[in-house]
Amino acid sequence: MSIVTPQEQVDFAENKQLLNRYRFVEHELLRALAGWLPATPQMELKLLMGRLIWEDAQHVQQLYQRLREIQTPAFRDPDDPALIGLMAEVIHAPSAQDLLAGLLRVLKPAMIEAYGWHMAQTFANPDAPTRYAFRHILLDEEEHVATGAEALAGHPPGEWERYIAGLLAAAGGITGLADRPPAPAAPTCRRAFVPPREAARDERFSLANRNPGKLIQAGDFASERLQEFESYSQEMLAAETVALVLYLSPTMPWEFIYNSARHCYDETRHCRLGIEWLAQHGFDYTSVPQNTRIYAWRSQYDPATQYCLLTMGNEKHVFPYRRKHLAAYRDAGDRLSTQYLSYDMADERQHVAYGRHWLPQLMRAHGIDRPVDQYVDEIVRLWEAEYRSGALPIHTPPEAALA
Repeated sequence: MSIVTPQEQVDFAENKQLLNRYRFVEHELLRALAGWLPATPQMELKLLMGRLIWEDAQHVQQLYQRLREIQTPAFRDPDDPALIGLMAEVIHAPSAQDLLAGLLRVLKPAMIEAYGWHMAQTFANPDAPTRYAFRHILLDEEEHVATGAEALAGHPPGEWERYIAGLLAAAGGITGLADRPPAPAAPTCRRAFVPPREAARDERFSLANRNPGKLIQAGDFASERLQEFESYSQEMLAAETVALVLYLSPTMPWEFIYNSARHCYDETRHCRLGIEWLAQHGFDYTSVPQNTRIYAWRSQYDPATQYCLLTMGNEKHVFPYRRKHLAAYRDAGDRLSTQYLSYDMADERQHVAYGRHWLPQLMRAHGIDRPVDQYVDEIVRLWEAEYRSGALPIHTPPEAALA
C-alpha cells in the first residue's frame, strides 16, 4: 500500500506553535487597549475599545481552549523575540488614534489573512475544533477592521502605522513564516506609555466635582430619573478603573483577565445605555459635567484597593436604590427605564461576584498580606469616608506617584 503525501501545510507541531503566536497577539492587543482606555479623550473611541477588549478576550479564550487540548501548559510565550518586541511596542503609540490605527489597519488585517490561510492549510477533520474557532474569530476581526475604517476615516496613515507594519514584517508576519527584513528604528513620534492617573475627556465635556459619590438627591420622579441616567452616562469611569486594574495586574491568571474584560465591557455598555437614554429623551450627554475626579481618586491606590473600592464599595452598595427606582419605573409604566435597570442590575451582581472571587488572589499579587475580610472591611470604611462623603481626597499627586 502506498504512502499518501498530504497537501496540508500546517502539521500538528506547527499548529501548536502558530496557535500560541495568535493567542499571544490577541492577549497583548487587549492589554494595550485596556491601558489606553482611560487615556483616550474621545468617548466614541472609549466605547469602541471596551467592545474590542471583550471580543479580543473571546478570541484568546477560544484559542486557549484549543491549546489546552493539544499542549501543556496552554499558555506559552512565543519563542520569537521579534514578535514579543512588536507586541511590547504597540502600546507606545503617540495617540489613541495611532494605537487603533496600528491595531485595526495593520495587525488585525494581517491576522485575518493568517487565520484564513491557517484554516485552509490545517488538516480539516482532525483539526476541526481549530477551524471552528477561526470561523467565529474571523467574524469579529473582519467587523473590527470595517469599524476601524469608519472610526479612523479622518486619521490618515502616518509614521506610527508604518513603524508597526515594519515591526510586523520583521517578525515574519503574524505566522512568523514570511521573510524578515530588518526591524525599523523607533520613530520620533513614539511616546513611552505611562498608566494614566487621570481619565481623559475631549473638549466637548466640562469637568465638575458635582456631588461625586453622593446618592441621587430626592426629588420628583422626572428629576430623579434624569439624575440616574446622567449618572449612567458617566459609567465610563468604572470601565476605566477596571481597565487600569487589568493592565496593572499582568501576573493574574487568564481567567481574571477574561472576567475583567467582560467587567470593563459591561461598564462601557452601561455608559452607552445612559447616552442612549438621554438622547431618546432629547438630552445631549456631552452637556453632563464629568466627575473624572472619581477615577483620579481610585487610581492613587494600588490595583487591589481600586478593585475593592469599586466592587465591594460602589457595586455592592448600589442595589437598594436601584431596586427602589426599578419599582418606580415599573409603577409608572416606563418600560425603557425598567429594561435598562434590569440588565444593569444583572451585570452588577456578576461584578460583585467577580470581586468576591478575585480579591484574595489580587491582594496577593499586589503584596497585601492580611485577612481578606479584614481588608474588605477597611476598604469599605475608606470608601464610605472618602467616596460616599463626596470628598474624594487626592493624597498623592499624579506626578509624585509616577516619579
